[in-house]
Amino acid sequence: LPSYLLALTNDLCIYVTLHDAINTSLFSSRYHRWHEEFRPYLFTLIQHTDISTITFPNSMPKIHMALELSILRKSKLLKSFSKVLVPRIGSKVFFHNAPRYWVRAMDFAPYFWNERDGEQLSSHVKILPMPSETAAVMVAVLNSSLFYWWFILLSNCRDLINREIDNFPLGLDSMSEAIKSQLGKLTHELMIDFKHHKQRKECQYKSTGKVVYDEFYPKYSKPIIDEIDKVLAQHYGFTEEELDFIINYDIKYRMGRSGDSDEGED
Repeated sequence: LPSYLLALTNDLCIYVTLHDAINTSLFSSRYHRWHEEFRPYLFTLIQHTDISTITFPNSMPKIHMALELSILRKSKLLKSFSKVLVPRIGSKVFFHNAPRYWVRAMDFAPYFWNERDGEQLSSHVKILPMPSETAAVMVAVLNSSLFYWWFILLSNCRDLINREIDNFPLGLDSMSEAIKSQLGKLTHELMIDFKHHKQRKECQYKSTGKVVYDEFYPKYSKPIIDEIDKVLAQHYGFTEEELDFIINYDIKYRMGRSGDSDEGED
């Protein structure tokens, strides 16, 4: 049978399959962002990578270069977060479930109040219960550019759900105490910086009336997040090139004006 190509498209990615009588190969592109003026040049920028050997339940990784495959293979050598998590609750990690350019995770509940219900947790903020000794490490990891890359790679790029967190290959069981200590210190610095740059916002909704909430801007804390990724690079054994890719992943959009925090809460 002759070989043929089949292109599959959706709002996230383009997948191309190459089929012949013996093998079927699957190719993927990255998740592309662009400003309106670059639309005419979009297809000339697309490149594909063979992801035939990379499998995830209910997901095809959005990868476009061999370097990403290397990072993914090194990461997958470690056990996922859910497989080594001790089933004991001592602390809570709070995370925003609708990231755009940053995953905002905190060791405190972000302020939220509305006229109808008073002070409470925003419906966009979810709780991740875990042992106290693990919480600071997890806050650091969720805020890292490495986890953001993982989120874009496998999710719908809009909603952060437990699947991406539970399956993240963190390798807590093999993480050294020195690495955990460094991540804990960086989490402390990051939370202070988050609070320093936050802004209290107000808006009005028909259903809840006046809403007051704290909005956070992780892009202003990028130097601390970079330090987190450097520590994680030691844990995973990333090369300098791989670390540079992670630190600068999607940086044009994440650090630009569009990289500001989501506006509005409910």
